[in-house]
Amino acid sequence: MKNGELTNEFIKNLKLAGGEILDEIPEGWYVTEAKFGIAENGAVWVENYEKDLFLSEKVAVKMPKKVVPTMHEAVEMIENPGVFISGPSKTADVESFLVFGAHGPMKFGICFI
Repeated sequence: MKNGELTNEFIKNLKLAGGEILDEIPEGWYVTEAKFGIAENGAVWVENYEKDLFLSEKVAVKMPKKVVPTMHEAVEMIENPGVFISGPSKTADVESFLVFGAHGPMKFGICFI
């Protein structure tokens, strides 16, 4: 798969996971940078982060258009400690009510740099 196709697959899966592509970063969002994205699931690999990444309701990630096809290939690229993050979680486990953001951000966006 060519990088353009990988980027399109990444965007599709990012949106399925509740994330979005940002033209600019809105005010008040926690901002960090990702090394690369994973087309398979719309997640990104972040090495430099603070606890606010996990506590913020709105997270924006600056990322180059560097996308790998699968998590298996992503794990092979890891050089430094970090975390995979993606869009807001969803659950309907409790009395069948759909809840967004049970863990992770309520809003998650990617801004390509």
